[in-house]
Amino acid sequence: MRTLIYILMGIFTFLIQADVLPVLFRQGWIPNLILVWVIVLSLLKGRRIGLMAAITGGLVHDILISNAFGLHLFPYIAVAYIVSIWSFSVYEEQWYITFAWVSVGTLADIIFRIAMLWLGREDIMIGSYLWHHIWPVWWLNGLLGIMIHELLWNMEEKDEYIW
Repeated sequence: MRTLIYILMGIFTFLIQADVLPVLFRQGWIPNLILVWVIVLSLLKGRRIGLMAAITGGLVHDILISNAFGLHLFPYIAVAYIVSIWSFSVYEEQWYITFAWVSVGTLADIIFRIAMLWLGREDIMIGSYLWHHIWPVWWLNGLLGIMIHELLWNMEEKDEYIW
């Protein structure tokens, strides 16, 4: 049953990322909900679940949403691997640490993506790109990370202690 809930949440996340967020944010930058799920799952569930979410989310994002294959897949895998190294230090109640790690993961994703575009000989104006595409997404992804953290924490089965 829990697996079915996670699959439905993935489909719902895809629909929000592909259909709802582009309508709400017409400024040229869109919060990356799939990346936030990858980071939060890597933190709370560990490396294996985080890498599975990164591969699935990266393939879905590249094939169905974006126009360049690999531009999301490889950064998602790298970010999930890096963030999962510190997954032992995050507990369910610490939403503020999740905010910090989602912010760091978003910056790492952006650095990997800029490096991939640079290696592909794309013309990127770093100052303009930072101000118009990275700054707003960085904060929005952190806030989305808090919401997803709370959602996952409330879905967990709690141990009841009987004294």
